[in-house]
Amino acid sequence: MFVGGARTGRRHKDIGGFSLIELIVTVAIITLITVLALPSISSYFSVSLASSSREIAAIVKETYNSAVITGKVHRIVYDLKKQEYWVESGPATMLLDTKETKEKEERRKRFAPVGAEPPPSPFKLERSITRKKVELPRGASFEDVQTEQSPEPITEGLAYTHFFPHGIVEQTVIHIKDESKHRNSLVISAIGGQTDVYERYASAQEILGQQQ
Repeated sequence: MFVGGARTGRRHKDIGGFSLIELIVTVAIITLITVLALPSISSYFSVSLASSSREIAAIVKETYNSAVITGKVHRIVYDLKKQEYWVESGPATMLLDTKETKEKEERRKRFAPVGAEPPPSPFKLERSITRKKVELPRGASFEDVQTEQSPEPITEGLAYTHFFPHGIVEQTVIHIKDESKHRNSLVISAIGGQTDVYERYASAQEILGQQQ
């Protein structure tokens, strides 16, 4: 019985525990895998950011061409909360908001009856360019958007870039980032629908200063 008990105890010890050397080797392997995986993850986010920049630049050019051909005012909508963007088109008579029109709209909202429905938007989804709202790739997000109508960067809600039939575009600077702290700045020029991409955070003041 003593011998049987000893054998039973030794077998339990062999099965249930790890030696110090085994633990060290296991931790070393996990650490090595993590170190090797980090560059791949960072590279994945960087590729997603570059892909997003190219796609937005392509949408900008297509929107510019559509505005000129159809004679309608177009706009790209950036949803900074849901990390989506899409293209809308509206009447050729649409103009950019001014200080006066914004104040007028604020007064309308202030004195509107409780529960009153807001007037319908003249802009509709332009399905010939974006059939639906486009989500940024996983890991990429809008950091802020600055346009001619927004002296301060927009960091929440909706932002817009307007395109007019006569070929003028609302100059816009879009900043997108990823989870690995890479940043791209997309600068939409006022003429020609051209988008320049900077692989860093470039402020609107810096860009405008270079173009003057």
